[in-house]
Amino acid sequence: MNLEGKSIENFMKGFHSDSTKESYCKKLSQFLVFCKCTPDELESRTRKNTKWFQDIFIDYIEARRKEVSGSTLHQFRDALKHFFEMNDIEGINWSKIAKIIPHAKKTGSDRAPSVEEIRIILELADIRTKCIVLMCCSSGIRVGAFDGLTWRDLVPITHGGKTLAVKLVVYHGQREQYFSFLTLECHNALLQYKRLRESIGETIIQSSPLIRDTWDNNRYRKHVTDPRIAMPLSSKSIANQMGEFLKKMKLRESRLGTNYEFKQVHGFRKYFKTNAERAMKTIDVEKLMGHTENYYKPSERYLLEEYLKAAPYLTISEATDLKNKLEQQITVSDKKVGELERDNVNLQDRLDKLESNYDSIRKVLDGVLVARARK
Repeated sequence: MNLEGKSIENFMKGFHSDSTKESYCKKLSQFLVFCKCTPDELESRTRKNTKWFQDIFIDYIEARRKEVSGSTLHQFRDALKHFFEMNDIEGINWSKIAKIIPHAKKTGSDRAPSVEEIRIILELADIRTKCIVLMCCSSGIRVGAFDGLTWRDLVPITHGGKTLAVKLVVYHGQREQYFSFLTLECHNALLQYKRLRESIGETIIQSSPLIRDTWDNNRYRKHVTDPRIAMPLSSKSIANQMGEFLKKMKLRESRLGTNYEFKQVHGFRKYFKTNAERAMKTIDVEKLMGHTENYYKPSERYLLEEYLKAAPYLTISEATDLKNKLEQQITVSDKKVGELERDNVNLQDRLDKLESNYDSIRKVLDGVLVARARK
C-alpha cells in the first residue's frame, strides 16, 4: 500500500524518531490493506462516522489476535491514533478499543549476558563489532544512540598526562542530550578501529561518523564506491547485524520462539547496569544511562569518580581484568607495608623513650649510690 495523500502529509509531520516513523507507517499500511482503503479514504470515512472505524478496527483485532502479540496490536492502535490526531479527528472511543486489545505480555525476564559470553563475542567479532559491544557494555547507551554519534562526542579525560576515562556525549545537540563514560579498554578498541579506517585513506575529522559502514562490501555500498567516503551505520543496521552475528555464532539460544535469553543489543545495556551497580549507587547508574531525574544534578567530576570505581567491573578483557586485580593487590600490599613501617616507627619511638627513661633512672641511681658511699 502506497502511503500518499494529504492525510499522510499531516501524519508525517508528527515524528521526531525515524524508527518510530518507520514502525507506524508499516502498521498503518497493513491496516489499510485490511480495510481496503487509501489513507485519504480512511481519514474521510472516519471523519464522517467514527463508529465505522471502531467496528472495523475491532474486527481487525479479532482477525489478528492469534497471529500477533498483544504488544503488536497496541502498536497498531498507537499508529492509527497518531494518524487521526494529526488529521484533527476526534470522537473515537479509544478506551473501548483498549479493553478489547489483549494485554501485552511481559518480556522482562531476559538476562544480561555474562562476562564469559561477552569475551567469546569479542574473540569472534571484527573490530567494528568489538567497538559497538564495548561501548554498550561500558556506557550503557541504547542502540538508537549510535545514530548521529561522531568523533567529537568522545572527550578523553586526563590527569597528570594519563587518560583516566573517556566522556561520551550522547544525542549531541538534542533535547535528550546527556553524557556517560567509556572504559580505557573501549577507548583503545575505538583507536584501533580509527587507525584501520585511516589505513584505507579515510580522513577522520570531528564530524566523521563514529561507527561507519563496511567499505569492502558492495552489498551495502551500491551508490558509494570510494572506501574513503564513510557512511554512518544506522542503529537499525547495528541491531540487525548483531542479531545475524549472534545467530551465526550460536551464542544465544531461543527459549520460546523468538524469546531469547538476552537481547541482541539491549542485553549489553543490562550488563552495564548490573555491573556498574556493584560499585555505584543506582541513581548514579541511571543518570549515566540517560534516565531523567529532574531534581538530582550530580557534578561531572563526582560521576567520573564514581564511574572509575565501577570501571574494573565493566572491563571485559581477561588480561585487563587480571591487571586490575594485580594492581588492587599491589595497592593492598603497599598499604600493609605502609602500616608495618608505621608500626615499626612507633615501636622505635617507644624503644627510644624507654632507653631515654632507663638512662635517666640509671643516672639517678648512680647519684644515690655515690651519695651513700660518701656517708
